[in-house]
Amino acid sequence: MCPLEAYNGGCQHGYFEYVLGRTGSETEAADLICSSLDESFSSKFRFYCYHGVGHGVMMAQAYDLEGSLSVCDSFSEKYRIEGCWQGVFMENVNAAMRGQARAGIFSEENPLKPCDKTEDKYRYQCFINHAGWLMKVFKNDIGKASLSCLAAPAAYVNSCLQSLGLMVSNPSWQGQILKRPLDKGTNELAAEICLKFPPAYVDQCVIGAVDNIMNFNELYAQEAAGFCTLVDEKYRHLCYEKIGSNLRNQTNDSLLVARECDILGKPGKDFCLKGAGL
Repeated sequence: MCPLEAYNGGCQHGYFEYVLGRTGSETEAADLICSSLDESFSSKFRFYCYHGVGHGVMMAQAYDLEGSLSVCDSFSEKYRIEGCWQGVFMENVNAAMRGQARAGIFSEENPLKPCDKTEDKYRYQCFINHAGWLMKVFKNDIGKASLSCLAAPAAYVNSCLQSLGLMVSNPSWQGQILKRPLDKGTNELAAEICLKFPPAYVDQCVIGAVDNIMNFNELYAQEAAGFCTLVDEKYRHLCYEKIGSNLRNQTNDSLLVARECDILGKPGKDFCLKGAGL
């Protein structure tokens, strides 16, 4: 009823908010919604269920960031906790982009806030979802936004850059970034935008771009492979490996992953299999 490709997660997030408003607690709602996802489901879908819970928790907590993270911390397993953190931070940025975040959470003077101020355990999920705020601060100048990531704590520079990379293969963002009609294919434009990143960090843009393509195409690898053929040769192995790791997160069927990698032919096939751990 809520296809990801049609609604980009908005339908699921709204459903979680609906259930949260009709149960006794956030943890009760999460168990009600997500308990049916047993080990037969891939890691992505079990994680993503709690990502949706995180969105709902943040709404139910009236955008109290610390309070929402505390709810996430009450879950029993790592993937549940971290999935919830991710949803909380994404919803926090959504509020900031609408101008509805709580006072003091974000800062134009320090564009990396709150990610560089929060506890270390939260920082990865904060930075990997921070791109929307950076683009708001830097008026969709992805070159300036990516440069700002270099001021992040060293362990989180890449996740900050990858968050921006997720945008470059999204047609709705491409027009805002390039400020011109979309005169090429999505993959060609994505490869072009990645060159606006600091030269030493173009690889992080490539990673983010592939992650976004695979998020929508799920078990169809050829669209992402088309992007890989357009990036500089020195990034192609990394690009194909990310296809493989994304395929592995989508399904527990290793034979299906191997078949999708095989379709890519050489050299993509071998790197795809490596990324999938096969």
